[in-house]
Amino acid sequence: MNFLTKFPIFPGFLFCLGLYVAILPMGSTRSSLFDFFTPESKPETDIIDLEGFSHIPVLRGGRVKPMDSVARNTLLVLRNKRTALDESGTKIPAIEWFAKVLFNPEEADKLKTFVVDHDQVLGLLNRKFAEDGKFYSYNDLEPFLEQIDQSARESGKLEREKQDSFDQNIIDLYRSLILYRKLKHTLSPPAPPSDSEMIADLGIEDLFFNPETDPDLISEYQRFRDLTQAISKDADSIRMGSNEFAKVVFMLDHYSRANLWSEFFPVPPEPEDTKKKWRKVGESLVGEEPLDSQEKRNLDPVQFSSLLRELVLTEPNELKKKIDFIYETEKMNPSALFAAQYAEAIKLRREVDPILQSYEDLRTSFLDNDPVRFNSAVASIRNACEERAPDQVGKIIFEKTYNEYEPFYRSSLAYIIIFVSACLSWLCLASDSAKFNSKHATSFRNVAYQLTLIILLAHTFGLLGRMYIEGRPPVTNLYSSALFIGWGAVLLCWFTEKYLRLGIASAMGAVVGCGSLVIAHNLSLDSSLNPTGDTMEMMRAVLDSNFWLATHVVTVTIGYSTTFLAGFLGIAYVIHYLLFQVTTSPNSSGKLSSLLSSSRKQVEKTLGSMIFGITCFSLFFSLIGTVLGGIWADQSWGRFWGWDAKENGALLIVIWNAIILHARWSGVARIRGISSLAIFGNVVTAWSWFGTNMLGVGLHSYGFMDKAFNPLMSFIVSQVVLIALAYTVPILFRRPSIKTG
Repeated sequence: MNFLTKFPIFPGFLFCLGLYVAILPMGSTRSSLFDFFTPESKPETDIIDLEGFSHIPVLRGGRVKPMDSVARNTLLVLRNKRTALDESGTKIPAIEWFAKVLFNPEEADKLKTFVVDHDQVLGLLNRKFAEDGKFYSYNDLEPFLEQIDQSARESGKLEREKQDSFDQNIIDLYRSLILYRKLKHTLSPPAPPSDSEMIADLGIEDLFFNPETDPDLISEYQRFRDLTQAISKDADSIRMGSNEFAKVVFMLDHYSRANLWSEFFPVPPEPEDTKKKWRKVGESLVGEEPLDSQEKRNLDPVQFSSLLRELVLTEPNELKKKIDFIYETEKMNPSALFAAQYAEAIKLRREVDPILQSYEDLRTSFLDNDPVRFNSAVASIRNACEERAPDQVGKIIFEKTYNEYEPFYRSSLAYIIIFVSACLSWLCLASDSAKFNSKHATSFRNVAYQLTLIILLAHTFGLLGRMYIEGRPPVTNLYSSALFIGWGAVLLCWFTEKYLRLGIASAMGAVVGCGSLVIAHNLSLDSSLNPTGDTMEMMRAVLDSNFWLATHVVTVTIGYSTTFLAGFLGIAYVIHYLLFQVTTSPNSSGKLSSLLSSSRKQVEKTLGSMIFGITCFSLFFSLIGTVLGGIWADQSWGRFWGWDAKENGALLIVIWNAIILHARWSGVARIRGISSLAIFGNVVTAWSWFGTNMLGVGLHSYGFMDKAFNPLMSFIVSQVVLIALAYTVPILFRRPSIKTG
């Protein structure tokens, strides 16, 4: 305590540190809160405008987002980080890595993009973690692609429950490699194999991009357009056996297959498209295949060519109506459906979309390090997106700044500072100086209380930002539920601390807040729950449009958070009780012993009241939330209750909170018993929240979360151990009885 006595400004330092973490810029990549109110700066003309490039909107995962989000989320899947590493191990920003992947894949292949940290997988690569590390480039993995593919396919044949850690890791690595390869080909369709006999037989080698003679891929696209225009003028050539028709069919199939190797949709809706549909590069050239490619085996060649010839001879305005009619009435006829797609590509798509030229300008200028042309292409693409989809791109700048601000990362760090401040307030009470005891302990408690409010505002801003971007309630998946549970617990702790000012509520709010954010971060890394790395994925229509679902999820999640809070307050009491038992044993003495003895009654009264009050909240919200869930289930599934695993878990929380209250009201359990019951409430809630999902059954299943099994079991064991210690330690440190005669 001498250190704190000599430096009485330490509470102020902690407050300033927490304020800095919450609001101000952190490093070179994290924005400050004020950046949300700062207009976008104009790009410099002498450097590549990656900042502007990061604002380009694209469609991925069902929603329009900036390139920055795609880059960050993809790296989160590939490397469990939102940064990449170059050959020397130096960190590079996500958007710089992403630009290299899209425009200079040869250089991107050298970057350490993939994480491999499983011994058996490393053995497959002839690597050792201790010697070679865990981060690898695509070039490092490329010689082993065949082995990885074979092992992943064999592991994928196993049932999920029978897959061991090697199976799961090799499948994750395989998926990461596929994702990376799809990114590389999103803007540049992969070239067909050079040894293809069909290419030689048809004589179409000259149609494909030639880097020695063509300035960019637009030359290839334009040659394809010339080919379709030529055949549209000569409909008689549309027949089986025609060489010109065979060329068109081959190129159409080639661009359709390219869609499978595209990870996102970079082309905004066409001006005349009433459906506002974003497209991949291949779709922009030839449209979207109406059926799976395998269905082409079932089409009738005669009917297909005959109908296609008839459609090509139709005037464009009438042709659109006929194509729509075929899509509506011939859904089971592959010949008609593919004829409609081919007719649209041949007859209606006369020109190459200008935005494809802009993307090619991006690629070539990036390779040539031409800032002027690159920045001009960025501006052109952004302007086109704003013109074509103004209602979909309005949140792009906000989301980009939101990504850099990282409110939840900031909040998790600041909660640690709050916890430290609260702990220091208790250490001050053990000081030998009465003046220090009375003055500085209060200062640290006030710092913890005030920082809780500030960080709670940052946490709230993070939730509101997600709601604004998604346009949905704050709880839509397991990730968002973890954020909301932590927020609800911190909010309740702040109100409690406002009246009690003992530092206990601040400390418990910091523990629950930081813990929930750590849980949320780990959920974002789980590829089974989050295959794209984006925690703001689109919801299914049945989940996105029901009022009762939104109210049910929000209410029952508040019930989760308050139940956890009551449990952690129970942990605080048990720790205080155990310290009291140990330090007040016959062989113990000192300031801490007297402090704990003097504060025992006050702590028991305070924590007992807090646990009781919060449990009342928990019972109310968990009960109402469960009932609202039944109303939603009745509307969606036609029954109010079906004994689903998740439903049973919600009911268990209600019953357990009721048991705690009845135990207190009846006098069956006193403060130690009530605290132990509240701690076991953590077990009940954790299982209802996570454990039911691991069962992989029921209508509420989010997938078999095997990666969460060990952490969940460890948490449950820790809670049971605390309860056991609460009853065994007093026996071990019991004072010997004195006999009188």
